[in-house]
Amino acid sequence: MAGTDAATVPVEDILARERTSKPRVGLAALAAAVLAVLAGVLPQAIYSDFPRVFVLDAVRDAAGESIGREGLRTAQILFIDDHALSLLLVAVAQAATAVLIGVLLVFLFDASVARGAATPRIARLLALLGSGATALSAVVLQVAVMISASDFASSSDHSTAAAHDALRGGVVVAASGLGFFGSISVAAAFVLITIGAMRVGLLTRFLGVLGAIVGALILLGPLSGSPTFIVQAFWLAMMGALLLGKFPRNIPPAWTSGEAMPWPTQQELREERGRGRADSGGGGFGGFGGFGRGRLGPSPSPSPAPPAPSAPAGPSSEAPSPATSARKKRKRRG
Repeated sequence: MAGTDAATVPVEDILARERTSKPRVGLAALAAAVLAVLAGVLPQAIYSDFPRVFVLDAVRDAAGESIGREGLRTAQILFIDDHALSLLLVAVAQAATAVLIGVLLVFLFDASVARGAATPRIARLLALLGSGATALSAVVLQVAVMISASDFASSSDHSTAAAHDALRGGVVVAASGLGFFGSISVAAAFVLITIGAMRVGLLTRFLGVLGAIVGALILLGPLSGSPTFIVQAFWLAMMGALLLGKFPRNIPPAWTSGEAMPWPTQQELREERGRGRADSGGGGFGGFGGFGRGRLGPSPSPSPAPPAPSAPAGPSSEAPSPATSARKKRKRRG
């Protein structure tokens, strides 16, 4: 839906369409959160006993010395063959997560554009192609590795060179390239769509910024080796709660108004809190020291200070002296 077309659609039609889709998309987001955790935890449990290749053994093998086994990668390929079904389950969980994320991003894009978001239309295409490519790559790659590992396990050549060649088939390389394209596309769609939804008020600033971080971690996570699926699962769970009306805070009003209502910035929130304090009691420290009185009208004029006590008067020049008073008393007696 283009931004120009969204302006001609009545708000009532937009809200009616979203009321029908929101519960399904919310459940999809929650399912994606659960599958993301499953796809992140299972490989750690499966690969806990994965055979390691140590540097000293690699140097000895490169020098032609015996290391007590046929090849350095042999044990790893045999391990993959032994755990083929478990690894296939992980691939299916990853594919389902990618598809559900694509559904969520497309719905969020349509809702944002309906409220006038300037999100590029290519973001919707990236969400569709990226999620599909990621899902297809996860399953095809794992199936190709399973077949290659099975062929290697049943062969008589278990050397290091044969083990490396087992994972260099054309299908494995093509599926890996497809997965890389899918990861880039989904990461770009995450950033563009969540930022656009935040700008029109469909997402809080926390969810909008966190969604952009999730998109960045799709590319940076494998490079860092850290379990980034936790952040992704948390964002998906929060989105599911938001769409199902179970958000821990107030639902962003843009969902119910059908119009863009951008979420206030931190500076605007601070200013609003300052105005609220001013209107209720002088504003911040307005009741102490006079801050904010200008918003409440002129302050009452101070009551006049009591007059300062006068200094004790000295002897008046008009009062009779003691000697004069004594003479007057003697005259009256005489």
